[in-house]
Order: sequence, then structure tokens, then C-alpha cells
Amino acid sequence: MQALVPCIEYISFMAKPHFLVLTVLALATLACHTNNQKSPPPAAASSEQRILHLRELTSRQIKGLDKAKTVVLIPGGILEAHGPYLPIFSDGYWNQKLTDTLAQAIATQLPWQVVVFPVIPLGNSGANDIGGNYAVAGTYSVRFETLRAVFMDLGTELGEQGFRHIVVVHGHGAPMHQRALDQAAAFFEDTYGGQMLNLMGLQTVMSTWFEAPKTAQQQAEDGLSVHAGLAETSSMLYLVPTLVDPRYAQAPPITGTHMETLVRHAQQPSWPGYFGSPRLASRAYGRTAWRQNAAVYTRLVLDILTKKINPDTLAHFGDAMAHDVVNSWLDSLSLREERRRQQQQADWLAKQDLLR
Repeated sequence: MQALVPCIEYISFMAKPHFLVLTVLALATLACHTNNQKSPPPAAASSEQRILHLRELTSRQIKGLDKAKTVVLIPGGILEAHGPYLPIFSDGYWNQKLTDTLAQAIATQLPWQVVVFPVIPLGNSGANDIGGNYAVAGTYSVRFETLRAVFMDLGTELGEQGFRHIVVVHGHGAPMHQRALDQAAAFFEDTYGGQMLNLMGLQTVMSTWFEAPKTAQQQAEDGLSVHAGLAETSSMLYLVPTLVDPRYAQAPPITGTHMETLVRHAQQPSWPGYFGSPRLASRAYGRTAWRQNAAVYTRLVLDILTKKINPDTLAHFGDAMAHDVVNSWLDSLSLREERRRQQQQADWLAKQDLLR
């Protein structure tokens, strides 16, 4: 009340009409009380408010981000034939779901903001490459150098703007695909001193992707299922069940225990575009695999962001596969086809006098 006295005395001295005194006195009292009242502290942002979608932001909002406490999540998803029963964006649906899960975990458990990038629907080397079939309905891949350049370009844009924490979520089982992302990440780190984690390129992640415990009978029939078999079909039954063709339940198994066997299967004109046994798939298996994957991969990302784990100490899937004879041979054939396509494009550009 002491703070109100000078204001009241001033109004009483200056005002003459009685009704005006009362009106001004009330306004002055309110103004003085407001000026002397402390503003409440701003409420802390909720985890939902700390998750931002890049496509919805203005440039002013992006400039205002605390880059040191902001992590950018970039989901990807190759458009790749997954046999006759699964959508060609199968990898992408899984990657988007994990990206959303990571965003929630980071915003809830760390005092950071999360910026979610629009999905990048580009990838390298579809499973059809295994059989030497480079033009297959449903696969729309880009060259190794193109994929690497896209993520180097995105890393450059983010790095130049001051972002220092990036997590790429781009699960796809082709070793060249993961090497392209690894190299883009290394470029960002060497150039900008930040961290660009290619999560799905880590060997510990790729080796457990889609997987849950199988019975001995399931394992025998599914075999080495690297594409659209029991595990991946189960995952889609859990994540996007309406996009799975119900005829998967009658799919004949395409079983192989070694990569050499899978190559022979894929080289057959009658190969249906999957390995393993989709007919054994179930929503329950997909749910179990998803929950296990999400829990382990989320903990891994949180530990890397908080520096409890140094990602430089972790093995990479692309590096491991470079020592595998069959995979190295398949990579060489895919690169030969990419060089053919690149030369075809270069010849056209030269003919149009566009190579300058």
C-alpha cells in the first residue's frame, strides 16, 4: 500500500470535479498497483512445445532457436519394391515412426528443442540389385553419389546456420546406402565440429532391426530374411496394417541360409521380390520387435547426445559389409550400373551444351 500513496496524493491535488477525482483515482490506483506487482515467471515449455516441425516454422523462428540445445532429426525412406504384399515406402514408415518416438524422448528427457525435418524419400540400391535387376517397378533409387551429395548439402545448410546436432534416421539394408550417409555425416563433423549421427548405419542397430525372438520352426522357414520376409511384413502389419496385401498369408517361402543362395533366388525371372517367409508374419511379432527396437535405439541416441557413449567407438554396418565377399561383389555391380546411368546423363548434358 505504501507504493500507492504518492500516486493517490498527486491525483487528489490535481483533480477538481469530484466525479473526475474518483474516476482518475481508480485508474491511477490500478496503474500503480500493476507497476509495482512482479510479473509471474514464464511457464516452462512442455515436451510437445519443444518438438517443432521444420516445414511449419518461419525463418524468424528458426533464427531464434538455441542451436546449442537443438537437435535436428532427419527421417528418410527409400522407395523400393518390397514384393507383392508390402508398400514400397515400408522402410520410410518405420523410420518416421522411430523419428516421432525419438522426438518425444528427447523433448521429455532432455532440456532441448527438437526440429523434425520433412522425410527425405531418397535412397540407394534397392533389394532388386541383389539379382542384378536394376529397373524394377516400385524401386526409385538414386545413385550413391547423389544420396551422399543430398545429405552433404543438407548438412552444409544446417551447419552454416549454426546447427550442431543432427540425427539421421534412414533405415535401409543396402551397405552402399549406409556408407553414403556415413560419409555425409563425417563431412559435417569435420567441417562444422558438430555431430551428425547416422543412427541406422550403426552395426548394433542394423543387426537387430525388425527382429524379435523366433521359434526354431520360424527360423528354419524364414532363413536369412534380409528383405520383406517374416520380420518386415510383421512390422508393417503393426505399423500400417491397411497397406499390407492380405494375400501375404499364402506367400510361398523363399528360403536361403547364405547370401549366395539369396543371390541365386533373386536372379530367377520368377523371383517375387522378397526373401524368407511372409506367411509367418503377425501383428504381435511386429509389435514386439518395434517395442524392443524403439527402446534400445532411443536409449542409444539419448546416451550419445549426452556424451555417455562416444559414437566413434561403435562399428558401422557399411564398413563391416565391405569385408564380405558377396556383398562387395554386389556393390561393384551396382556401381557399374550407376556409372552407366551417370554417363548416359552426362552425354545428354554435353549434347545440350549444359556441362559448364
